[in-house]
Amino acid sequence: MLTRGAGVLRDVEDLKAVWLDLRAHVDQLAGERQQYLDFFEQSPEAYLVTDARGTIVEANGAAVDILQRRRHYLRGKPLVVFVALDQRAQFRLRLGALAARVPNAERSWRTVFVSPELRTEVTLTGRLIDRPEGVGGICWRLEAVQ
Repeated sequence: MLTRGAGVLRDVEDLKAVWLDLRAHVDQLAGERQQYLDFFEQSPEAYLVTDARGTIVEANGAAVDILQRRRHYLRGKPLVVFVALDQRAQFRLRLGALAARVPNAERSWRTVFVSPELRTEVTLTGRLIDRPEGVGGICWRLEAVQ
């Protein structure tokens, strides 16, 4: 019986060691994620992240400035609602082609974003965020046209 008890004790110690390694890995990933979020937020470039259908998931401060909306208002909204009415059909076509990985689909184009006080012409560039199960979303770079 003593050897069985020693085996269980060794198993418990092994599990504790695995748990500590796992915990260290989780802490490392959390630190890396925070670095990414800090970089994203502090970037002078305007970036949005949407799902594959164009619904806003994240927006950095520079994108909030271009869109002239509060961050909490942007999350969960389709990006197309900020596009000028006369540009929306083109936006939807290009978004669909980008998300469907249509060969030679344009990844960058000009469009107009509107807010209650302002129309802003921007160059919009989309890059797919790949996941093993397919498109995980789209990272958008917005650059106001001077």
